Amino acid sequence: MITAFPVNLLLNGKKCLVVGGGKIALRKIRKLLDFDAEVVVVASEPSSRIKELAEKNVISLNERPFSDSDIDDICLVYAATDDHALNNKIIMLAEKAKILACSVDRGWREGSFITPASIRNKEITISVSSQGVACRKTKLIKENLARHIESIENTELIVIGTDQRLLPLKTRELLHLSGQRIDHAGEMIMNIWGVQGFVLLNTCNRIELIAAAGNSPALIDILKMILKFDSLKKEQYYIKTAYEAFKHLCFCVSGLYSQTPGENHITAQFKDACIYAQNKNWAGPVFDILQNNVLHVTKHIRNRTSDLFKGIEIEDIALKFMEAKMPDFRNSQISVIGTGALGKRIKEMLVEKKCGINWVYHSKCPACLEPGISIFSLDDLDRVLQETDILITALSFDKPAISGMRDKFFRPGAEVIDLGMPRNVSGDLAKLRKDVNFTNIEDLKHWHRRNNCDMAQVFAETEKIIDEHREVYEKFFKGFIDWNKGE
Repeated sequence: MITAFPVNLLLNGKKCLVVGGGKIALRKIRKLLDFDAEVVVVASEPSSRIKELAEKNVISLNERPFSDSDIDDICLVYAATDDHALNNKIIMLAEKAKILACSVDRGWREGSFITPASIRNKEITISVSSQGVACRKTKLIKENLARHIESIENTELIVIGTDQRLLPLKTRELLHLSGQRIDHAGEMIMNIWGVQGFVLLNTCNRIELIAAAGNSPALIDILKMILKFDSLKKEQYYIKTAYEAFKHLCFCVSGLYSQTPGENHITAQFKDACIYAQNKNWAGPVFDILQNNVLHVTKHIRNRTSDLFKGIEIEDIALKFMEAKMPDFRNSQISVIGTGALGKRIKEMLVEKKCGINWVYHSKCPACLEPGISIFSLDDLDRVLQETDILITALSFDKPAISGMRDKFFRPGAEVIDLGMPRNVSGDLAKLRKDVNFTNIEDLKHWHRRNNCDMAQVFAETEKIIDEHREVYEKFFKGFIDWNKGE
């Protein structure tokens, strides 16, 4: 099998010869003209379209049979006649004169190059070659790539999402991309032409797709279907594009769209979502530009609005809730389920309060040397529940870990604080055990809703800060286009 080495020839202003006057010759002429070559044609019977090009002084036309001297001072030659012997002669002459030559018939193997299927869009040129053995396949690939280039030209920043402001917990948790669901959604999006890169942000309050994609109604509808937003009413989700999408991300990552405005968890969650997307090859390195610019603006927002209110995290709210509702909670038996970042922080806070706790892990037993802490596996949950006065759950599961089947193990009067999203404790437990108090993450945030901050002032200042940094959004898309050029 012959293998072809790919190169891009610089033909600007250089003489290129096409021998032949038919349809194939015309295609080669036009391709050379596309790349600013000086085209000379030799043909005994040129087509009317070739003659038109000559009449417009676009090409030089010699209406006569080929002569050996026609290759003198030529950079490149196409043998494009219907005479195989003549084409072969031209190739041999060119080889002897060390001129690049291509035959368009079955003698192409004797030439020095072949012309792959190619497309050109502004400064982008893409060629596809099958080493001359699968022309139909290369044409199909070329046509698909042409559509892809067109979609890149129409790319915008797009955010499609929903959060606690638009959907109640009961409806929202069915849409959360937890566990394998986020990977499945990502795999589907990866197979869509027009999406150049994306990040899936899934937190306790929101489900969001952040994408560089073509802004077409059809594409938006497909993405909504993957996110299962097509079952929602229009007022239950949002679609932001271009600068409005960037502005939304800055508000979101600075914590201003959170149920406890100003909280810091969302910043780390945004970073983790970007890292996860890059590890999955959903988002190329150019998304680093977006992430860094959003974080840059977010830092300014936090610095200039910090005096207007003090942010508070969900674990702080949980502790304040316990202090308000159960002043003697230090004398209660407390169990914490979950050893992730949130579970560890809750454990540390309770240790600081000198509380004795049961710490329940799911898969990996934590190394813990603090006094007053007992370590249990989730398999021991039934026994743990029987001796628990206050239960705090912080698991990242895609379905409840504690269901109604365990209702008999709860102590009467027990307090359950569920910080999972989706919820770690199933809704049917509350119906079965009226003597147990159940509080989920949304209940906590409603309880803590602040009244001592003028949010209108915070939002106005934030709008001003983002507009002051509008150029960073422009840099993101300039970087995106430049990246695709470089590749």
